[in-house]
Amino acid sequence: MNLRDKVRMLNGTFVHVNVSDEASVKAMVEKIATQFDYLDGWLHAAAILKGAHVALDEYTFDTWRSVLDVNLTGTFLCAKYAAPLLKGSGRGVVVLISSIAATLGSSSFAYGASKGGVQSLGITLAQRLAPDGIRVNVVSPDSIDTQMKRSVIAAEAERRGDPAKFDAIVRNANLGQPEGLAKVLAWLLSEDADYVRGTIFTR
Repeated sequence: MNLRDKVRMLNGTFVHVNVSDEASVKAMVEKIATQFDYLDGWLHAAAILKGAHVALDEYTFDTWRSVLDVNLTGTFLCAKYAAPLLKGSGRGVVVLISSIAATLGSSSFAYGASKGGVQSLGITLAQRLAPDGIRVNVVSPDSIDTQMKRSVIAAEAERRGDPAKFDAIVRNANLGQPEGLAKVLAWLLSEDADYVRGTIFTR
């Protein structure tokens, strides 16, 4: 079952958007505004990872730009256009997802840089949106068992010349489960987290 069908099963509204394109983001938020007068929360999780384990002199500008466009510019654009609807709630919440790669480095130059940017953007958004009653938190997960993370592990196994070691690397990575992270995100979006500020680090 794809994401669109899952959302519809929950009686939600699925809107396809290219977060790196300003017109697409604006259209998405305008569609949301036709159904809701305000938003209580905004969780931004859109991200890609390219160029894992690629040497600096072989790392293309197109790869760099595409990752920054989605991960950092996309985060900015969504926050920009969602903020007015969040202000309308009187106590809106923005939760951004950074990564441990923002502070410990990454297998991808662009991914690490983009997540560092998301973390800094979150700090600035928190300061600038606080007067409008909007709380901003950044979540910085460690390695989570996602398709994206597994693709990085597969690239590492290939780089080592032994793809058969994929399962062993996954076991040794001690990956966290998405469901555990989801519980943290849901809590941050709730009123129970009203007194929480700054960046939250998870496993």
